[in-house]
Amino acid sequence: MAKVQQISRRTWLARVAAGSFAVWSELNFGLGRKGWSVAIGGRDLAIRVAHAQNLKPAEALRVNLGAVNAYVLIRGKEAAVVDTGTPNNTSKIADVVRTAGLSWDAVHHVILTHYHPDHIGSIGEVRAAAANATAYAGAADIPQIKSPRPLKSVGDNDEVFGLRVIATPGHTPGHVCVFDPAGSLLILGDAMNNTGNKLAGPNPQYTADMAQAHQSVKKLAKLTFQRAVFGHGNPIDKGASQAIAKLAGTL
Repeated sequence: MAKVQQISRRTWLARVAAGSFAVWSELNFGLGRKGWSVAIGGRDLAIRVAHAQNLKPAEALRVNLGAVNAYVLIRGKEAAVVDTGTPNNTSKIADVVRTAGLSWDAVHHVILTHYHPDHIGSIGEVRAAAANATAYAGAADIPQIKSPRPLKSVGDNDEVFGLRVIATPGHTPGHVCVFDPAGSLLILGDAMNNTGNKLAGPNPQYTADMAQAHQSVKKLAKLTFQRAVFGHGNPIDKGASQAIAKLAGTL
C-alpha cells in the first residue's frame, strides 16, 4: 500500500493559497504557457511567479510612418519590432532603435500582427538588417506573407520576449495583438483603430469577417491595461481598457 504523506494544517493552507494565486494570475495576466505556468503548491510556483514579478515593462517606442505605425519594444539590451510598415521604411525603424542606444543586433524578435501590406511591407528589409531575429505571425496569415526566411507561427497566449500573444481573428484570419502585462500595454495592430482620436473597430473595407472582429474586440475588453497603441491612429495613454470595454458594449 502506498504511504500517505501527512502535512500540517499550516502547510495545507499555504498550498491552497498558492493555488488560488495561481488561478488569479492566469485570469489576470495569462501566465499560462511557455514558461509562465504555475504549479499549485510547488517550488515551480515560486520560481515562475518571481520571474513574472521581476520582468520589467518593455519601453514601447512608436515608429510613425504617416498612415501606419510600427513599434519598437525595448527590454534591457534586447529589442522586438512589432510590424514593419510599408516598403522602404527600414531606416526609420533603425532610427528609433538607435534612440534607445541599440543596433539591429539587439533586435531578436519581429512580430507581425497580420498580413496586410501596410504592416509587413518592410519585412524583407528588416529581416536582412536584423539577421539574428526570429519573425512571428498568426498561423492563418503566414501563407500570405512573403519573407526571406520562414516565419514562426504564434497563437493565443503564446509568449515572445515577455509579451503575451492574443489571437484576435476577424480583420484577417490570423490577426494577433501583443500584450505586455508588466507594462500595462496592449498593441492592437488593426484589431481596432484610433484614427482622428476616435476609437473604433477595424475598418470594414479591409476586414475579412466583421462579426468575428467584433468578438475579438469583446475578448480584448476583458483585459485590464492602461495604455493602448494602434496600427492606425494615436495611442491612448490612460484608461485604455475602459475605453475599449465601452466600445465593446456597443457592438
